[in-house]
Amino acid sequence: MYQIEEVAKKTNLTKRALRYYEELGLVSPSGRTESGYRLYTDEDVTHILHVKNTRDLLGASLQEIKEIMDLGKRYELLKQDYFSDKHANDQHVGEKLRLLTELEVTLRAQRDVLQEKLNKLTEMLQGYDEKLTRITNKKRELEKEIKE
Repeated sequence: MYQIEEVAKKTNLTKRALRYYEELGLVSPSGRTESGYRLYTDEDVTHILHVKNTRDLLGASLQEIKEIMDLGKRYELLKQDYFSDKHANDQHVGEKLRLLTELEVTLRAQRDVLQEKLNKLTEMLQGYDEKLTRITNKKRELEKEIKE
């Protein structure tokens, strides 16, 4: 188990950021010492790094990350429920169909969040491409003038 100082070093986050992530419900330490200090497991550190990477990679806000992670948790719970023994009988086909529908809705919601980010990134890239094209064309014009 690691205390917050060690986790901050391992994740390149500040202690304040870790506390804030906890406040938002993005992460939670697995335990506490008798004096109330947070204790983190290797699994907790991996989860924190996942949150940080999602933030950095997607440029997502912490609220968006929370939404993605909440949907991910819901998806996993629904999947476990779907594969549990209580729905193994053919008489529970209706319940399995309901769970599959919920899984589909949950996964689509996650996908929609990512698609929205991708659309925004695509728009940004198109803007840069247009600027680069204008620069390239202007350079060609000026090079042509110099040669004449």
